[in-house]
Amino acid sequence: MSKRRFKLLCQLMLALVALGVAFLLFERIRGQIALAAFKRELAAKGERLTPAELAVSVPEADNGAPAFHEAVDQLKEGLILPKSHPPRMSVLPSGRAIIGYREPEWMEEKITNRWEQVESDLHTNALALANVRAALEMPAFNNNLDYAQGVDLLLPHLASSRSLCVWFGTESQLAIRRDRGHDARRSLVAQARLPRPMETDRLLISELVRIAVGAIARSSTWDALQSDVLTEDDWFAIQATWEQQAYADNMASALEGDRIYSDVSYDLLRGSNERTVHVFYGLEEWLPVEDDERPWWERNLRALPLGKELAEFLKRQVYCRLWRFAWSHQAQLLGMKMYHGLTEIARIGVEKKSFSDVQILVEQLEAEMDCGSDYFRLRYPFHNPFFTLSASVKKAMQAETERSLVLCAIALKRHYLRHDEHPETLDALVPEFLAAVPTDYMNGQPLKYRRNADGSFTLYSVGEDGVDDGGDVALAPDRTNTRNLWHRKDFVWPQPALPEEVEAWRREAGRD
Repeated sequence: MSKRRFKLLCQLMLALVALGVAFLLFERIRGQIALAAFKRELAAKGERLTPAELAVSVPEADNGAPAFHEAVDQLKEGLILPKSHPPRMSVLPSGRAIIGYREPEWMEEKITNRWEQVESDLHTNALALANVRAALEMPAFNNNLDYAQGVDLLLPHLASSRSLCVWFGTESQLAIRRDRGHDARRSLVAQARLPRPMETDRLLISELVRIAVGAIARSSTWDALQSDVLTEDDWFAIQATWEQQAYADNMASALEGDRIYSDVSYDLLRGSNERTVHVFYGLEEWLPVEDDERPWWERNLRALPLGKELAEFLKRQVYCRLWRFAWSHQAQLLGMKMYHGLTEIARIGVEKKSFSDVQILVEQLEAEMDCGSDYFRLRYPFHNPFFTLSASVKKAMQAETERSLVLCAIALKRHYLRHDEHPETLDALVPEFLAAVPTDYMNGQPLKYRRNADGSFTLYSVGEDGVDDGGDVALAPDRTNTRNLWHRKDFVWPQPALPEEVEAWRREAGRD
């Protein structure tokens, strides 16, 4: 190659490098300007923008969080609990369910578990569980989260709340087996209170755990409702505890808090490539990525000698640094828009008490955020989880609907205990057993109910599609999970399994 051509080639390469640098600088400035403009827009609307604005003020004497965490630390893992637990409201293909406390034993991972073992575990932890119950009676909870820590914020209390749900649920089942109605009431009240320690966290992950804990408590309450051990006074206390819960309001606050938490996290990522690498790729050590899920360039590069090492270097030391410089502000902006959009939708859901009224808004927001180009994914590596995130509003509305079903079922039980029959309509429960007929948050209407000819009842929500199918327990189109009541045409409060269904269920699990 002549010197002249070599010189021209070098000039061309320098020009391309300069062009690339200019482009990356343009992308950075473009993101910074747009992000600042959107923050001004939110501030003008009165939206909170800083971690300090999320701070919760609770008098130290009223704060049950320290006592709650101290009591949780006293728990000792038992032979069975909390790793395993008795069945609770195991839903069958028919839509009916197994009554867990009636099972003489149960199998898990080919191991037969017995109530005597459970009783030993509960006896060992009796004092710790009593201390947890006492803490749950405190007026308020504040975990004093430092939102300024962003991605470095640790939330160890979330796992303990789910674990406690197993402890108290099993404790209630054992109490029912032993005909100790008051003890069962005490356990069910404590279990229904478990979402409280997280109610002021104002983070999406905390709210999702609250919803999961509420779902477990719902199953335990269903189990107990099939017994005659608890009195009407017991059920009155349990119902009052469920009436204090809230999910739709809390989800709106959680999404707002997550927007601020996410905003802080992006600022932290820009300051540390090590932190960015950990956030981007840290999970790959525990959840390896399949080759077909990797971008085309990485798949091809990994096929070459030393390609894997080179790909990891490019991702961790080149791409992460480029992203922090050029595209992190754009990703931060998209995240803020996403969270703010979902927050506004959640607020509308609270007002309308109807997922049907906001579902189209969620779908429109998903469409606005959807873009499958390679350059889009390069700029927004966190974008794909949005479509899971957008389901948060529906999860909150479903949780509210399940709470409504629990309240109705308890009121029906109280009516039966007092009048020896179920009412003709839910309106007959008002005001003696309910202040008002609970709302089906899937369509904003009262829950559906009818008294059957055999004296039983059918209580249901219209389900995910918002359409009343008359209490049809058949699977909805494109759904296959018979254990998930939300995958059926209507969410029907289960009736107990028939004797032949119980026997078939036991045989299938190797219990007989």
